[in-house]
Amino acid sequence: MSAAGDSAGWIALVALALGRAHASLPVLVVLYTAPVAIGGLAAGWALDRFDRRKLMIGDNVLRGAAFASIPLAALSGGPGAGQLYAVAVVYGLFKMIGLAGFPSLIPSLVSPDQIDQANALEGVTYGLASLAGAGLAGLAVATAGPVPVVAFDAASYLVMAVSLCSVRDLSSPARSRRAKGGAGATAGFRPVVRLALTSAVLRDTTIMFALFNVGDGALLVFLPHRAVQLGLGPGGYGYLVAATTGGELIAAAFLARRTWRAPLPASIIAAQIVAGLIASLFLVRSTAVTVAALVAIGMCAAPMTAWAQSLRMRLVPPEAHGRLFALLRTTMQATPPAGAALAALTLSHGTAVTVIAIAATMGLPAVLLAHGLTRGADVNRQTERLGPPVGR
Repeated sequence: MSAAGDSAGWIALVALALGRAHASLPVLVVLYTAPVAIGGLAAGWALDRFDRRKLMIGDNVLRGAAFASIPLAALSGGPGAGQLYAVAVVYGLFKMIGLAGFPSLIPSLVSPDQIDQANALEGVTYGLASLAGAGLAGLAVATAGPVPVVAFDAASYLVMAVSLCSVRDLSSPARSRRAKGGAGATAGFRPVVRLALTSAVLRDTTIMFALFNVGDGALLVFLPHRAVQLGLGPGGYGYLVAATTGGELIAAAFLARRTWRAPLPASIIAAQIVAGLIASLFLVRSTAVTVAALVAIGMCAAPMTAWAQSLRMRLVPPEAHGRLFALLRTTMQATPPAGAALAALTLSHGTAVTVIAIAATMGLPAVLLAHGLTRGADVNRQTERLGPPVGR
């Protein structure tokens, strides 16, 4: 439900920003995405040292309260641009606790040979929630307005916090080892940073995804404009986001039911290149083409994430997963603000320039890094050098 609320809440924030003369959509995108660079590293350190359940409960309560402030403000005249920006900042600061926290739990819940399908299944549940949230938000914004949608988002955080209260044994591996008298994980980010820089798999996939997310950040600004161009109405942006999440869901559901046999590094490269090529279809100003392209991009993006996550879990011991996922995801999630700025600059020269920029940032990094990644991506050799795989 929290993922559905996140998706719906963003659609509503965009609608609120577009309806206020002094609010800027590119600024909102930057404030919604940039603070993860600050909060992400702190989240990774905390997830490996403290009770993950309590951290995630606190995260949901804080973000729920931030979003609840918007419908409360609506009772006395409505939120201003400053309040929208403040809510976006709170979301970005605490986003990584959940984004890194949930994946770090997967290796302790499944056997090593089930990790690929577990990651795909996580994508299915996230895709279902995001699809429902975006689609229903588009409909709700068009009929009831954005404020009730934000109220739903706030409620979803509180429901998630209550749900986590009933879950036990989510303390970090490092904390559990210390409690048993073990050495625990090495404190700090230095060993994780060194590992991320020396492993071709970790380093190159992170660079590729970070640049891919520049294009994704540009889409956050471009798609509301495309929805207006296509005459899709107040809920149009929500419908377009739902198309992307629908594609992600289709691909994630396929991977959850089947074992992927192809080499994961080569599969990631191919998916990212194809996504970049598909993005060029936005040059065609057509509802059908836009929706089809978004579905196809989602079908490329979801497997990329699941495959990369599986590689990382095999390369890094469990006690470092919190820091690793926070470090890598912070790096990758810190780049959408650059995409928002890129879209803001290029849209003044026409949407074609923006589309070309999106396609290039999504696809070219995989082309440039393909040779080095496939040459250095023997997972078994990397695993022997970096430590035992998960589950051994």
